[in-house]
Amino acid sequence: MNLVSRFERFVERLMERTFTRAAGSQLQPVEIGKRLVRTMEGHQSVGVEGVLVPNVYDVYLSPADYEQFKDARNSMARNLEAHLGRMSRQRGFHMVSRPKVMLRADKEIHTGDMLIEAHHEDVEVPQAQAVQHTALLPQVEAAPPPPAAPAPVAPEIVFNGQTFAVLRSPTRLGRLPDNDIVLNDKRVSRHHAEVVQRDGRWMVRDTGSTNGTAVNGKVLKEAMLRGGDVISLGGLEIVWQQ
Repeated sequence: MNLVSRFERFVERLMERTFTRAAGSQLQPVEIGKRLVRTMEGHQSVGVEGVLVPNVYDVYLSPADYEQFKDARNSMARNLEAHLGRMSRQRGFHMVSRPKVMLRADKEIHTGDMLIEAHHEDVEVPQAQAVQHTALLPQVEAAPPPPAAPAPVAPEIVFNGQTFAVLRSPTRLGRLPDNDIVLNDKRVSRHHAEVVQRDGRWMVRDTGSTNGTAVNGKVLKEAMLRGGDVISLGGLEIVWQQ
């Protein structure tokens, strides 16, 4: 680790001293996920397309913590990458490529602690294959390409001044970080509801929440959605735009 990384680690430990666990206890994957998001948010820069954040994250763990994840390191790294991708989209951040998370062991890291280094890495473009010309052909004017069909517009969920694009079916809504759209409100259940596409139409479906789901004031187990509908998740209102 370089001097800058050591200093960052020292500052992080000072800021998080209140939340430090008992010495020697094992690290949990959810803690790595939260620290990755904080690292992403702390490394913003202004790019051509908007706010740019790193796409590569090296996570340094103590040898003991690294060993405890030995049977699930690859799948855990993929899950952390997916989590970073969701958080980046929700915050409107841009990356030069899909996020990449690598878990590494470092004997200078104490058990239950971690250090994350983030940076940008260009996408490798395969070298174009050479084309051999055997003869000169007469030049022919190419027919103009047909007009491109307009790209379908993804529906959106608007909450508290923020807009979240619904990019897949199902899209899960809830309070825990593993949801596609995270709504951090005590009225919302951990996995509250999901929006799914059926026969070309979108619908909202309650997934066993505590406080129920309503559309335009009517409590329902599931309901078709139209643009402008107000969805209530246990009393927290979000707007469906399509």
